[in-house]
Amino acid sequence: MSAANLTAAADDPYAAKSGFQRVVNAVRTTLPLVQRLLPLLDGNFATTLSALMGPHSGLNGHPPPAQVHVDLEPIERGLTDLRTSHRDLRGQVQEQLGTLKRVEDQLERVREATDRNTLEQQELVEDLRSVGNRISTFAVVGVILLAVSLGLNIYFLVQLQHILR
Repeated sequence: MSAANLTAAADDPYAAKSGFQRVVNAVRTTLPLVQRLLPLLDGNFATTLSALMGPHSGLNGHPPPAQVHVDLEPIERGLTDLRTSHRDLRGQVQEQLGTLKRVEDQLERVREATDRNTLEQQELVEDLRSVGNRISTFAVVGVILLAVSLGLNIYFLVQLQHILR
């Protein structure tokens, strides 16, 4: 390499450097921006906005702003309460599912009993019709026999009156 190339390499920060050195230099240049964006991940939006709007500590020599401590204990307590409530609700849902299953089983048994009762009632109705038909037939035969008996009695009475006269 010539002397001109060496001075050009010294002036150019990326000339004749390894890939690792280039990555380190890129990280160094983006580090202030990343430091300002990290509070966004913590949920502290106001601090992030003020850090982005405020002067850059690397450019004007001011020390970086003090990091704000965010108290996450109330959020963690709320999450714990939420988990407990969720667990309780899950238990209640499982209880209700069991109750619904038992009610469904009872309804199925009632439906089966109703179907059996309906069939039995239909059989009883058919039996009653059969018995009713038999009784009607018996009554008709009885009325006919009664009429025949009455007719014979009248005939014999008339014959008896002829004989007795």
